Amino acid sequence: MPDIFTYLDYRKFLQDSFIEFKNTKPNFSHRFFAREAGFSSSNYVLLVMQGKRNLSGEGIQKIARAMKFKRSEAEFFENLVRFNQAVSSDEKNFYYSRIVLNKKYVKVRPLDRKKFDYYSKWYIPAIREMVLLSDFKEDYSWIASKLNPPITPREAEYAINILLELELLARDETGRLVQKDKHIMSGDEINSLAMTNFQKEMIKLAANSIDGTDAEKREIGSITFAVSKEKFLEAKNMIREFRSKLATFLAEDGGADAIYQFNIQLFNLSKLDDKE
Repeated sequence: MPDIFTYLDYRKFLQDSFIEFKNTKPNFSHRFFAREAGFSSSNYVLLVMQGKRNLSGEGIQKIARAMKFKRSEAEFFENLVRFNQAVSSDEKNFYYSRIVLNKKYVKVRPLDRKKFDYYSKWYIPAIREMVLLSDFKEDYSWIASKLNPPITPREAEYAINILLELELLARDETGRLVQKDKHIMSGDEINSLAMTNFQKEMIKLAANSIDGTDAEKREIGSITFAVSKEKFLEAKNMIREFRSKLATFLAEDGGADAIYQFNIQLFNLSKLDDKE
């Protein structure tokens, strides 16, 4: 049977397990497994694997028994199911924090937690940009005190180590930290969750800056408007084009002396019809 501790998608684990069962047990079928697990519907597990049904707490236990999981495997499987089926980011964060407590998972997927932390901790991307400052010092106390809000020297050290391990920073021939032109893909479920955490944190920092930052050092504005679906889609495209142009413009600055964060939020204030 596939090693469950190498998976972050319980449906994929079940699919791979069923393929293995069929290869080793000629008489194995979804009907057979459903009967062994105690499900009344013969195609229930198939629908779960296809993403058309979710597992209940009772269903989790039935599958764990039918798969003859050890205790650690059963606990990991339950956390995996609840993580995959979670609706809110808070719930996903809770179950992911339980998943990464498993030493076998961390050993097999060592970079997952580091990628998660990169996006989930606002100061790590900020420190990556900080190395571009002309007066940058690789001194953890200096780095910590330069951020707003400040962090601890230990957090600064952790951030530098994460950036080096993810190869987002490197050392030049003199030993100085420099940026590497590398991007972390945000398509999988962990990175998408981490990006959600990052955006929430940055929105909080933006709100705090209204009272905590002098007006000449920030630019915050808002517009409330009614709009058609067609104009809304055009507006989204305009925002994306502007964001791309701004990123290119700022990347050409060779004399950076401060780190800023640029957020864009566009969201509805009225309820939309389901068809919209």
